Amino acid sequence: MNKRNTPSTELDYLAELVGEFIEYWGFKRVHGRVWAHLYLSGRPMDAAELMDRLEVSKALMSMTLSTLLEFNVIQPAEGKGRHGARLYQANPNPTEAIVNVLRSREKRLLAKISSAHRLAKELPASKANGKEIDSKRLASFGSLLAQGEGLLDQIIAFGGTGLFDTETP
Repeated sequence: MNKRNTPSTELDYLAELVGEFIEYWGFKRVHGRVWAHLYLSGRPMDAAELMDRLEVSKALMSMTLSTLLEFNVIQPAEGKGRHGARLYQANPNPTEAIVNVLRSREKRLLAKISSAHRLAKELPASKANGKEIDSKRLASFGSLLAQGEGLLDQIIAFGGTGLFDTETP
Protein backbone atom coordinates (compact mmCIF):
# COMPACT_ATOMS: atom_id res chain seq x y z
CA MET A 1 0.00 0.00 0.00
CA ASN A 2 1.25 3.49 -0.81
CA LYS A 3 1.95 5.08 2.60
CA ARG A 4 1.31 8.57 1.21
CA ASN A 5 -2.33 7.61 0.57
CA THR A 6 -2.83 5.63 3.77
CA PRO A 7 -5.62 7.26 5.77
CA SER A 8 -5.44 7.53 9.52
CA THR A 9 -6.76 4.79 11.74
CA GLU A 10 -9.47 7.21 12.90
CA LEU A 11 -10.60 7.85 9.33
CA ASP A 12 -10.65 4.13 8.62
CA TYR A 13 -12.75 3.58 11.75
CA LEU A 14 -15.16 6.38 10.81
CA ALA A 15 -15.49 5.02 7.26
CA GLU A 16 -16.10 1.52 8.64
CA LEU A 17 -18.91 2.82 10.87
CA VAL A 18 -20.46 4.70 7.95
CA GLY A 19 -20.25 1.42 6.04
CA GLU A 20 -22.11 -0.38 8.83
CA PHE A 21 -24.81 2.29 8.79
CA ILE A 22 -25.19 2.13 5.00
CA GLU A 23 -25.31 -1.67 5.20
CA TYR A 24 -28.28 -1.37 7.54
CA TRP A 25 -30.13 0.47 4.74
CA GLY A 26 -29.58 -2.31 2.22
CA PHE A 27 -26.32 -1.28 0.63
CA LYS A 28 -23.01 -3.02 1.05
CA ARG A 29 -20.55 -1.85 3.69
CA VAL A 30 -18.01 -0.97 1.01
CA HIS A 31 -20.48 1.56 -0.48
CA GLY A 32 -20.45 3.52 2.76
CA ARG A 33 -16.70 3.24 3.12
CA VAL A 34 -16.07 4.57 -0.40
CA TRP A 35 -18.57 7.40 0.08
CA ALA A 36 -17.01 8.39 3.42
CA HIS A 37 -13.52 8.54 1.93
CA LEU A 38 -14.69 10.61 -1.03
CA TYR A 39 -16.85 12.94 1.05
CA LEU A 40 -14.28 13.55 3.74
CA SER A 41 -11.26 13.82 1.44
CA GLY A 42 -12.33 17.16 0.03
CA ARG A 43 -10.83 16.19 -3.33
CA PRO A 44 -11.71 13.75 -6.08
CA MET A 45 -9.99 10.36 -6.19
CA ASP A 46 -9.61 7.68 -8.80
CA ALA A 47 -10.47 4.00 -8.38
CA ALA A 48 -6.84 3.00 -7.82
CA GLU A 49 -6.43 5.37 -4.88
CA LEU A 50 -9.70 4.18 -3.37
CA MET A 51 -8.59 0.56 -3.84
CA ASP A 52 -5.34 1.36 -2.01
CA ARG A 53 -7.12 3.13 0.82
CA LEU A 54 -9.79 0.47 1.32
CA GLU A 55 -7.67 -2.53 0.35
CA VAL A 56 -10.30 -3.95 -2.01
CA SER A 57 -10.06 -5.58 -5.42
CA LYS A 58 -10.47 -3.83 -8.74
CA ALA A 59 -13.64 -5.84 -9.45
CA LEU A 60 -15.24 -4.88 -6.13
CA MET A 61 -14.29 -1.23 -6.60
CA SER A 62 -15.71 -1.21 -10.12
CA MET A 63 -19.06 -2.64 -8.96
CA THR A 64 -19.13 -0.29 -5.96
CA LEU A 65 -18.48 2.83 -8.03
CA SER A 66 -21.10 1.74 -10.56
CA THR A 67 -23.77 1.39 -7.86
CA LEU A 68 -22.86 4.67 -6.17
CA LEU A 69 -23.00 6.46 -9.54
CA GLU A 70 -26.37 4.87 -10.32
CA PHE A 71 -27.87 6.31 -7.14
CA ASN A 72 -26.06 9.66 -7.61
CA VAL A 73 -24.31 9.22 -4.27
CA ILE A 74 -21.03 9.96 -6.04
CA GLN A 75 -20.36 11.79 -9.29
CA PRO A 76 -17.62 11.88 -11.89
CA ALA A 77 -15.26 14.78 -11.22
CA GLU A 78 -13.42 17.00 -13.65
CA GLY A 79 -9.87 16.17 -14.52
CA LYS A 80 -7.97 12.92 -14.58
CA GLY A 81 -6.25 10.89 -11.90
CA ARG A 82 -3.09 8.86 -12.03
CA HIS A 83 -2.45 7.44 -15.46
CA GLY A 84 -5.42 9.38 -16.89
CA ALA A 85 -7.99 7.54 -14.78
CA ARG A 86 -11.48 8.89 -14.14
CA LEU A 87 -11.91 10.84 -10.91
CA TYR A 88 -14.87 10.59 -8.54
CA GLN A 89 -16.25 12.86 -5.86
CA ALA A 90 -19.06 12.54 -3.35
CA ASN A 91 -22.28 14.25 -4.38
CA PRO A 92 -21.80 17.66 -2.73
CA ASN A 93 -25.47 17.57 -1.71
CA PRO A 94 -25.94 14.47 0.49
CA THR A 95 -29.64 15.24 0.89
CA GLU A 96 -30.13 15.01 -2.86
CA ALA A 97 -28.44 11.61 -2.84
CA ILE A 98 -30.59 10.34 0.04
CA VAL A 99 -33.81 11.60 -1.57
CA ASN A 100 -32.78 9.99 -4.86
CA VAL A 101 -32.29 6.63 -3.12
CA LEU A 102 -35.65 6.96 -1.35
CA ARG A 103 -37.37 7.85 -4.60
CA SER A 104 -35.73 5.24 -6.78
CA ARG A 105 -35.55 2.31 -4.38
CA GLU A 106 -37.86 2.55 -1.37
CA LYS A 107 -40.72 4.17 -3.28
CA ARG A 108 -40.58 1.41 -5.92
CA LEU A 109 -40.52 -1.27 -3.24
CA LEU A 110 -43.55 0.23 -1.48
CA ALA A 111 -45.37 0.37 -4.82
CA LYS A 112 -44.73 -3.37 -5.32
CA ILE A 113 -45.99 -4.11 -1.81
CA SER A 114 -49.08 -1.98 -2.45
CA SER A 115 -49.78 -3.85 -5.69
CA ALA A 116 -49.41 -7.22 -3.95
CA HIS A 117 -51.72 -5.99 -1.17
CA ARG A 118 -54.40 -5.08 -3.72
CA LEU A 119 -54.15 -8.56 -5.22
CA ALA A 120 -54.42 -10.16 -1.78
CA LYS A 121 -57.55 -8.10 -1.01
CA GLU A 122 -59.20 -9.37 -4.20
CA LEU A 123 -58.35 -13.01 -3.48
CA PRO A 124 -61.48 -15.05 -2.76
CA ALA A 125 -61.29 -17.16 0.40
CA SER A 126 -61.52 -20.30 -1.74
CA LYS A 127 -58.23 -19.36 -3.47
CA ALA A 128 -56.23 -18.81 -0.27
CA ASN A 129 -54.97 -22.44 -0.37
CA GLY A 130 -56.04 -23.07 3.20
CA LYS A 131 -54.15 -20.06 4.52
CA GLU A 132 -56.30 -18.02 6.84
CA ILE A 133 -56.43 -14.32 5.97
CA ASP A 134 -58.08 -12.02 8.49
CA SER A 135 -59.90 -9.34 6.49
CA LYS A 136 -59.58 -6.79 9.32
CA ARG A 137 -55.83 -7.35 9.49
CA LEU A 138 -55.59 -7.09 5.72
CA ALA A 139 -57.43 -3.76 5.85
CA SER A 140 -55.23 -2.61 8.74
CA PHE A 141 -52.16 -3.58 6.71
CA GLY A 142 -53.50 -1.42 3.85
CA SER A 143 -53.84 1.55 6.19
CA LEU A 144 -50.33 1.03 7.52
CA LEU A 145 -49.01 0.80 3.97
CA ALA A 146 -50.81 4.01 2.95
CA GLN A 147 -49.36 5.82 5.96
CA GLY A 148 -45.88 4.57 5.08
CA GLU A 149 -46.24 5.72 1.48
CA GLY A 150 -47.52 9.11 2.65
CA LEU A 151 -44.63 9.51 5.08
CA LEU A 152 -42.12 8.57 2.40
CA ASP A 153 -43.69 11.11 0.02
CA GLN A 154 -43.41 13.79 2.73
CA ILE A 155 -39.77 12.96 3.40
CA ILE A 156 -38.98 13.11 -0.31
CA ALA A 157 -40.82 16.43 -0.67
CA PHE A 158 -39.22 17.87 2.45
CA GLY A 159 -35.76 16.75 1.34
CA GLY A 160 -36.26 18.51 -1.97
CA THR A 161 -36.82 21.85 -0.23
CA GLY A 162 -33.14 22.23 0.58
CA LEU A 163 -33.76 22.42 4.33
CA PHE A 164 -31.28 19.61 4.97
CA ASP A 165 -28.60 21.02 2.70
CA THR A 166 -25.22 21.61 4.22
CA GLU A 167 -22.49 23.86 3.03
CA THR A 168 -19.26 22.04 2.32
CA PRO A 169 -16.13 24.04 3.12
